[in-house]
Amino acid sequence: MNSIRNFLRRMGHSLSARLLFIFFIAAMAYGYAARLAFTLFQDTDYLRRIAGAQVALHTEYIIEDLGSPPDLERAQSIVNTIPVDIRIIGPDVDWSSTDKFYPLEAILFAEATWLDLKSADRSEVEGWVETLEKVEFARFQEHNLIKIKNKDYDVIFASPRISEIAPQNYTSWVIGVIGVVVLFFCYLAVRWVFQPIRWMQEGAARIGKGELDYRIPTPRRDELGELTRDINSMANDVQGMLEAKRQLMLAISHELRSPLTRSKVALELVEDEDVRAGILEDIDEMERLISDLLESEVLNTRHAVLRREPVDLSTLLDSVLEIDFSNRNDGISVEIEDNLPQVELDATRIRLLLRNLIDNGLRYNPEDGEPLKVSVNKPGKFIRIVVQDYGPGISAEHIKHVSEAFYRADPARSRSTGGVGLGLYLCRRIVEVHGGTMDIDSSPGSGTRVTVDLPA
Repeated sequence: MNSIRNFLRRMGHSLSARLLFIFFIAAMAYGYAARLAFTLFQDTDYLRRIAGAQVALHTEYIIEDLGSPPDLERAQSIVNTIPVDIRIIGPDVDWSSTDKFYPLEAILFAEATWLDLKSADRSEVEGWVETLEKVEFARFQEHNLIKIKNKDYDVIFASPRISEIAPQNYTSWVIGVIGVVVLFFCYLAVRWVFQPIRWMQEGAARIGKGELDYRIPTPRRDELGELTRDINSMANDVQGMLEAKRQLMLAISHELRSPLTRSKVALELVEDEDVRAGILEDIDEMERLISDLLESEVLNTRHAVLRREPVDLSTLLDSVLEIDFSNRNDGISVEIEDNLPQVELDATRIRLLLRNLIDNGLRYNPEDGEPLKVSVNKPGKFIRIVVQDYGPGISAEHIKHVSEAFYRADPARSRSTGGVGLGLYLCRRIVEVHGGTMDIDSSPGSGTRVTVDLPA
């Protein structure tokens, strides 16, 4: 039921379906207009004179041929010659060419209203109108019946013969099938006309996902083709601007390394240990920032190279905790599933992922509360890494942005609550280039849970 509802919703928003609906309404209007025009034409005295005179002429022939009173032998001869049945009713006769003739009380005869005898100009049709006033028509069980009044006698003709099975009328089916076929080909034509729109949708989606070198095919020369070329031109401009930004950031990052190195050398000449330690901490933080900037730009390209190798996550996590968080192990609780298989990963970047996630969690986890929880397990065809802190949490308006570059829920950017907003962005990019996913679940007052799933 949901699939049908979704299909109808898609069709309701489809330009092809809407245009096809317009064609259908136009066809219905055209059919109605044609029927109305035929009705108006049928209502003219000109058509009455032509059709009425023809029917009257045949009626006169039949009356003359049968005679008065009707000649039963002649009636039988007519039945033998043409595929009709005849019944004759009069004061001294009730004859039928077949004993299966329908009972007349079951048949509703009526005048030929389409001839509209009363409105006919009798001055121009003197003679045949009186003849037609003797004729009545009916249709009963797929047979056409005509009743002619000739003095005291009624002559009824049934066509085809009563004994014959009337042929199946496939007119409605044929019209319906032809209509469906025409609508189908109209739909194909409309889809062909709007094909560039589907190309543009696909192209916009691929460009939006980072394939900035993708261009939409432009074989058409109509207005949609021109729009496609404009979108491709816009993509070229955007790609150029982003590439210029990337090159500028790489250049700045490289240029900053040299003065920082010289500052470290010069720092050895400072005698005050406290001053030297503070300045050295600042320099180390700047170096980490530069490294993160360079790494983010490398990972942001489509052709980021991963040095995959079999990695034991249990051993890698122990190494990260020992090297980077040796003085804070008391504030970290680790749960690792036994017998985890080795996974083909880029060990250097996974180390950076673990370091950033744990460092980010420790910044917000209260020192006097529950320890930061880090767990690694294999629930299915992937390896899951979960980092859970019990800090202030993140409001819903910030969750979808915290993994964006340079985004900070706290705009103050103090050292105690994080850096410039590259940590989680780098984590997300590392996970994505490995083909995994990263989810962040948080609410104010309940802490933050970061879940990373990597293909096993």
